[in-house]
Amino acid sequence: MVDLIITNGDSAGELLRRTLQGTEVLPWRDVLHEGPVPLTETREELSAARVAFLAEAGAGDPGVLENDFEARYRGLSISTNFDRVILWFEHDLYDQLQLLQVLDWFADHPREPETLLMVQTDEYIARQEPEAIVDEAALARPVTDAQLDLAVRAWAAFRQPTPEAWARLLREDISALPFLRGAVVRMLEELPGPDGVTRTERLVLACLNAGSTLTAVALFGAVQKMEDAEFMGDWSFWRVLDGLALGPAPLIAGLDGAPFQVEDKARMEAYVKSQPALTTLGKDVVEGRADWAEHHPIDRWWGGTHLTNARLWRWDPETEHLIAPL
Repeated sequence: MVDLIITNGDSAGELLRRTLQGTEVLPWRDVLHEGPVPLTETREELSAARVAFLAEAGAGDPGVLENDFEARYRGLSISTNFDRVILWFEHDLYDQLQLLQVLDWFADHPREPETLLMVQTDEYIARQEPEAIVDEAALARPVTDAQLDLAVRAWAAFRQPTPEAWARLLREDISALPFLRGAVVRMLEELPGPDGVTRTERLVLACLNAGSTLTAVALFGAVQKMEDAEFMGDWSFWRVLDGLALGPAPLIAGLDGAPFQVEDKARMEAYVKSQPALTTLGKDVVEGRADWAEHHPIDRWWGGTHLTNARLWRWDPETEHLIAPL
């Protein structure tokens, strides 16, 4: 029996490939919680939007990224050659969005009964010992129609031009995918709050407001520890720091070498060793005296929603409700 495992990236994939004999691995590799994920007529249009965003954000050469996206869909298209396909994803936001996208594809490309399976784990795959991987492999269970239906609905909700359908998932029974509820909430928390910052940005500001002197790399570790389920890699975190430090109304200062880039090694080293601190506006936002959105230009995507100052959807973490644009 030859299995195809689809999982969240190269580190997890390499461990699974080494540990489980007779398997091939298809890593998914996309930070879907960042950048545009709009409703499109075709899969190719969505891939093009993702490639354009990732290339502009410094994640790689556009041609290489385009080839990677095409390669993964070729991998899906030949999945019929395998006896079983096992979807192996973690509980965090990064993985849960990938899982929805993959399940949505299989809903349109059904397999024979009992040959599409899933392993859902609240342990980070790449951090596990081989023995634990073998134990988890035995827990693979067939994907159910209820799981496929929910994934299709949730994936479509995530890509809508407003976050309303995604937020409505919290009022539905979404227990068929046991870690989806946490991911729905965590994604909503990446909308600006009444203070104009996201939860990740708010955690950064809280760490700096605590009085400790942290380097940028230590700050990344500190923020990770404050997450119930870590989902953000360092590349994404540096983008958050750059956003807080650059622009007409920065909330942090002292981020040497910003924006982060890898071409200049000395500049990159200065960046990760720098010790950012709150600006006066940063302190005002932390203490509830200022709304960053009133000072800072916003132009970014949240799933299928294009956020701007004129069309700013927010999430109130206290009441757990969306705040519609005025």
